[in-house]
Amino acid sequence: MYNTLRTELYKLKLNRAFWLILLLSIVLNSLMHYLAISGWWQIYNTPYDAAGLSEMNGMSMFMTPLFFNLMIGTLAAFFISTEFSATGVIKNQIISGQSRKIIYFSKYFVYTLASLLIVVITPLVTGIIINILLGNIHVFTLDSLAYLLTSSSLYVLQLTAYTAIITLLAIVTNDSGKTIIFSILFTIIMYVVEKVPIFDFVELVYDYSIFQQFNLVLFPDLDTSSLITSLIVGFVYLFAFLILGMFVFSKKEIK
Repeated sequence: MYNTLRTELYKLKLNRAFWLILLLSIVLNSLMHYLAISGWWQIYNTPYDAAGLSEMNGMSMFMTPLFFNLMIGTLAAFFISTEFSATGVIKNQIISGQSRKIIYFSKYFVYTLASLLIVVITPLVTGIIINILLGNIHVFTLDSLAYLLTSSSLYVLQLTAYTAIITLLAIVTNDSGKTIIFSILFTIIMYVVEKVPIFDFVELVYDYSIFQQFNLVLFPDLDTSSLITSLIVGFVYLFAFLILGMFVFSKKEIK
């Protein structure tokens, strides 16, 4: 597995789409944080407002699936789906005799690391640096730093479950364009389910989904019950879609 992970990391390092998306994330985050701190762009009633960290409101846009999916959905398309094209290398990996489960997990693991860098680490680090440069270092107290660590950790769990879904989608579609389109449609459907009452059963399922957790885990007033629910939902989705993805990939015909 170690060699397979190294191979995937090497391919990520050479992937132009990854570096372009990462650069775009840095630029957009820097701009959004500056606009939010300077007062040019205002957003209210955010989790960061509730935590007394309004100076970090620039992160809010990057924490919503409708937005961050544009980045990590595109990354999945050009890092995973393209390997199933006529010029892809997936067939060579399988011929080498490596276990398909290990190949799949390695792709998921490296893709998830890249997604976390783009969606969580970059916005967080950029926000802290911009605030320090603008003289707001006083907002980072022990309590605020503890909140950022706790909320980001819970968010990371939900995101790793989401990347398991997108990895499966990329494997099933076999096409970069379809991966981007279907991942966007998927998040739009989830957004509609959230905003428009449909059926009680659908709403119940949504309430215990990672998409609902994306809306909740960043708020500082999570009680013990909500915290346990978030952990259970995150781990259940993660393992369920990871195992399903390995099963689908192991049965998939590679041409």
